[in-house]
Amino acid sequence: MNRYLGAKRYEIKDRLGHGGMATVYGARDLKLDRDVAIKLLADNLAGDDEVRKRFSREARLAAKLDHPNIVQVFDVGEDDGRPFIVMEQVEGGTLGDRLDGRRRAMPRTEAIHLLSQLCEGLGHAHAKKLVHRDIKPQNLLLRSSDGCLKITDFGIARVAEETTRLTQAGKVIGTERYMAPEQLADGKITAAVDVYACGVVADELLPQSRPPELREIVERCLREDPSERFTDARSLGEAFATVDGDGDAGVVRRIHSQVSPTQRLPAEGASTSSWPAPTEVSRRRRSIAARLAAITAVLAIIAAGVIVATGSGGSGSPSKADSAKQPAAPTASVPTSSDPAEQARELADFFRSQGR
Repeated sequence: MNRYLGAKRYEIKDRLGHGGMATVYGARDLKLDRDVAIKLLADNLAGDDEVRKRFSREARLAAKLDHPNIVQVFDVGEDDGRPFIVMEQVEGGTLGDRLDGRRRAMPRTEAIHLLSQLCEGLGHAHAKKLVHRDIKPQNLLLRSSDGCLKITDFGIARVAEETTRLTQAGKVIGTERYMAPEQLADGKITAAVDVYACGVVADELLPQSRPPELREIVERCLREDPSERFTDARSLGEAFATVDGDGDAGVVRRIHSQVSPTQRLPAEGASTSSWPAPTEVSRRRRSIAARLAAITAVLAIIAAGVIVATGSGGSGSPSKADSAKQPAAPTASVPTSSDPAEQARELADFFRSQGR
């Protein structure tokens, strides 16, 4: 192949990877003086005009995605009739490399952190009606400098599927282990196929000893009926966000939940009343505390007025002689409790004692 691409703007350095669809090279953008990665369509596919058009079209769709957890597409072009995509170069290996090289199970906290990043990036794509179709550890890059997870190959899988249907009816391209049942059956492709793949990835990342809540999340991702899975990656991410801790049992933030740990979650998603977000719980608690504090403050002002009125001795005030004849009023202490509700009760008792 040529050493330069894009009217000599990109200088090819070395080959980073190779697959049935394309080859990835490390290169240098001479115009902007930065390292990039270039994905060049395979020779055997470049001869088909329709394939080239689809490859470029999907690359342009992927270029519209702008998210920290998605590999950024910079440019699209052709070299001798072979389309290529210029992308951000991520220094580091893939999640697949990490899984192959590990000697023991990944800590639960680290696994959830990676899965949350995956859901963040996919959720951004799903919000823009773009489905990846080929989520697997080999398409998830881990930047060595900070461990940031980045999804690559958006749109490429769709081109591969459409191309194969044109040339070999009944066959689809992808890694079977990560493909949803409807995807294997050539059915309707929705965000649910990505959710299924995320469930497989989660099952590989998480240690086998996991709390019931995590088992339920993974199981729901892998349900055969796509309508019973999480609706999209954002809903899946919300479910992972409710799970915290790295102990033997884990910690799940559930307030006023009627759902037992083994009960199936509702089909509409994780953001339901049974799985409230921690921020919402905090807001409710702060709101209740604020209302109780306001009631206490008002009652305190009224109490001060009563004390002043009874001690000022106006025209209706009894004389000292009359006061001496009257029995002493029952003693009542000023509220000292730190609990707002208890303060309100003590103030009420105080007012009753002052009115006698």
